[in-house]
Amino acid sequence: MNQLLTAEALRLLDEVGEIDSKADVLAIITKLRKAGHPALLVTEVITQARLRTRAKAKFGDFAASMLFTEAGLEQATRLQVAALHAERLKLGGFKKIADLGCGIGADSLAFASLGLEVTAVEQDPQTAALASFNLAPFPNAEVQVSDAEQFDLTNFDAVWLDPARRDLERKGAKHITLTPADFSPNLDWSFGIAKPKGIKLGPAFPLELIPADVEAQWVSHQGDLVELVLWFDRLREKPGRTALMLKDGQRYIFEGLGLERSVVDSLKQYIYEPDSSLIRSQLLGEFASQQGMTGVSEGIAYLSSESLISSPWLKTYEVLETLPLDELTIRKALAQRGIGKLEIKKRGVDITPEELRPKLKLKGEGAATLILTKVGDARRALIVQPIR
Repeated sequence: MNQLLTAEALRLLDEVGEIDSKADVLAIITKLRKAGHPALLVTEVITQARLRTRAKAKFGDFAASMLFTEAGLEQATRLQVAALHAERLKLGGFKKIADLGCGIGADSLAFASLGLEVTAVEQDPQTAALASFNLAPFPNAEVQVSDAEQFDLTNFDAVWLDPARRDLERKGAKHITLTPADFSPNLDWSFGIAKPKGIKLGPAFPLELIPADVEAQWVSHQGDLVELVLWFDRLREKPGRTALMLKDGQRYIFEGLGLERSVVDSLKQYIYEPDSSLIRSQLLGEFASQQGMTGVSEGIAYLSSESLISSPWLKTYEVLETLPLDELTIRKALAQRGIGKLEIKKRGVDITPEELRPKLKLKGEGAATLILTKVGDARRALIVQPIR
């Protein structure tokens, strides 16, 4: 890894450029080895070029001037999402930020780009070295190698934390129930920091571990549920739950308490797939109530209405036919409609699209969507048409 921070490695990395799934990697390696570059250096450069190519999905053109680790890239905040974190800190009037557990420095990049003074703290020296490289263009950012729980926070206005999940394998048996001690730094310590703070967690974080009186915000980006952020103290806009959706350059927010469940009624002419941030935040009931929509079955995150409702929070489908979840019945119905191109979705049933598709023997020029789900207490297959 240290070889990447040499002038030779960085020059070679720029020379290699992007390496995607279609690239002839063997030919690239052969060319570099014939040019006299050491095998280990070539391996690290090829690996890094691949990571940079993948990183474009999160960092856009910035990826071409950054360095990554496999884990660091996977855990890194997407650039547009990190910009939201930075914006809240900036608008809150905070100027000096400690980023604890900074990884490769994705959030610190966003903080520094808005003019905040940021100290990025990372326990692993090699990852910290890459964060230093990524933050080098910003004089208002520095990286320190330290354990988060030992770092002195006295001179900072606010704290940003991205706790890591510990290895949960316990002597051959999987540890299922999460506790604050399953995170590093320990969540009890993180929650107790006497500073305004934001804590980034996985979107599936257990609801029962969320402290009272925080703002819990689930964030989706272009349809992907990417994070849960807990905002404390003066960084909290108000206590409760928030679904935040970033879609096609727009920002949508739905707020609530998560106490209302969707009323279940019969399936109607239109069925809707809500954004995942609404579902995970348990705000779907409040959203459905406000929109005059009902659920199709207890615990199933599909909504329905008799008249068409247009909302950026919803993927909308018109129900063409409702069938029992029976392979032969579905196959005949699709054949009658000449459906050869089929999107298959499922919720609440044990059959998988991969298992069902080859059995349907699709033929024809038509296209449709098949939803496998429960309607009331019955397993149903719904042939539906997307409404754009």
